[in-house]
Formats: sequence, structure tokens, C-alpha cells
Amino acid sequence: MPISALPEATVRLLGSPLVITTPVSVVKELVENAIDARATSIEVLVSRNTVDKIQVRDNGDGIASCDYDCLGRRGRTSKLRSFEEIRLVGGTSFGFRGEALASANALGMITITTRTSTDPVATKLHLAPGVGGVTNQERTSAPVGTTVSVKDIFASLPVRKKIATKEAPKTISRSVMELLSPA
Repeated sequence: MPISALPEATVRLLGSPLVITTPVSVVKELVENAIDARATSIEVLVSRNTVDKIQVRDNGDGIASCDYDCLGRRGRTSKLRSFEEIRLVGGTSFGFRGEALASANALGMITITTRTSTDPVATKLHLAPGVGGVTNQERTSAPVGTTVSVKDIFASLPVRKKIATKEAPKTISRSVMELLSPA
């Protein structure tokens, strides 16, 4: 199913508690997106200070070009079309609210490199900070799957950035524990 906007009433009903507030939550949400894309291999890279760069690379389905403009926009999902469908999706997917990339996009600069099995080459996408949608795209070489890079996390929130940098060693440990704990 392609990515599309949920009706505003559905967005309100879902009342998303998802707000990415830490580097750990960035890692968690991006890994869950990779799992939802049926990835069998997921690679996570986190900068030493946790705020310069977080990158998650997978070998999942990739993102269809018709969905590019929805990326990083609030309330955009491929899982639901209405609140009534939540019973069908519940428990079969980590994400369905259309908030993970939008939340990450509010905190840093996102670049996505993606390729589906039908794409002859990959595409590198730069998202509009804070609002989502693609500001620039270019062809590149990459295998089938998706790589999401979030850079300059908390650049617009200096106090939060300072705290995250100070807590970096604990954050990296928590990220590893979060990824290794059973779902």
C-alpha cells in the first residue's frame, strides 16, 4: 500500500504518544521501520557523541518513488487509511501512525537512500527540515533497501543537545540493550 496522509480526525484519534526525545528513541524508531519493511539485515551506526549522526541501513523493501513526497511529514503512513482499520493493523506492525520520520525530521537533517527491487538504481533524498517532503533527490549506487541518516540531532535545541552529548556513553549502552531486548 502506498504512503498517504491520514485524515486529520484519524491523526487526532490516534493521539500519538510518539515523540522522539532521545537518540535512543531515534535508533528504536528507525530500526522498527526497517523491520516493518521486512528487512533481514539491519546495520546501525551511531556517532560517538550520539548527536552528530545516527544511521540505520537495511535490506528491506525500499521506498517506492510515488511515496517520496510523503516522507518526514506528520500523519503519513502506508499501514492505515482510517481509524477503523487499526484493528487490522494492531500487532502486525511496529509503526502505523506516520510519526517516526516526522519526529526525527523535527530534530535533525534527514537523508534517505533507497532502492526497491524494481528500481534500476537507488535514489538519495534530502528531506525538508521540520516539515518533510523531498527538497532534493539524486541517483546513486546502493543495494535494494533503505538507509536513513539523521544528522545534527538537537541542533535547534542546545540544552537537549548538551545533555545528550554528556550522556552519550549511557545512551549508546541503552540503544544496544533496547535493540537486543525481546519485543
